Amino acid sequence: MPSTGETFKWMLWSHDGHHFSVSDEFVVVAEEFRVSMTSNMLQLSSEAASGMCSPDSAKALAEKYVETLAKHLVMPLTLMEESEWMLRTTPPCRPMRAISANREDLSRVRVSSAVREARTELLASADEALRRCYDLIQNAHECMNTPNDQGAYFAVYEAMEVLGEYFGNEEKAKAVLGNIFKKAKTAANAKRHHRKKGQPQPSAVVVEMATAVIRKYERYLLDRP
Repeated sequence: MPSTGETFKWMLWSHDGHHFSVSDEFVVVAEEFRVSMTSNMLQLSSEAASGMCSPDSAKALAEKYVETLAKHLVMPLTLMEESEWMLRTTPPCRPMRAISANREDLSRVRVSSAVREARTELLASADEALRRCYDLIQNAHECMNTPNDQGAYFAVYEAMEVLGEYFGNEEKAKAVLGNIFKKAKTAANAKRHHRKKGQPQPSAVVVEMATAVIRKYERYLLDRP
């Protein structure tokens, strides 16, 4: 039986007891599901305009994603229900070994690369502009609030350029994606060129605007005949 507007949640279990933290969010347009990873929780929610989705399809996609992520992390992962995960992690139980972010075997760089590669593989046949935007918004998040803060603005600007090229020009992109498209590009461009006038928007605000634009583009692709 299909479900209406449901969100499906699972936990990712590492067999070797390693703790890991993954963050990503993207839409698999062909299957009309949003995939969200936060720490070791995986969530799939229906993006179908009808609100109808199949739990079996959600589970199959979740398993495919976890298998792909595990391959790129080079570590065994199992998808499990929250109730089972709680049983395994509530004392008395074998504690999970925390892995330092400085450890070479599970460094931030390695996790970031695995997240990118898993997403790219899962979206191999998806819209190229959307794939590029996901990569660029990941770049922006990684640069945000760091000494390389300006890299976030460059990534946002490039993502808006990608969407402008897709639609043919900025005016057509704005007509579909709304005024926020122009606002995000202008804000990123102002910081990119170190303009003196006015107070530039913080990188977090600019990345948030860009994310909203990408969400509108996702909806455009989902609704497209």
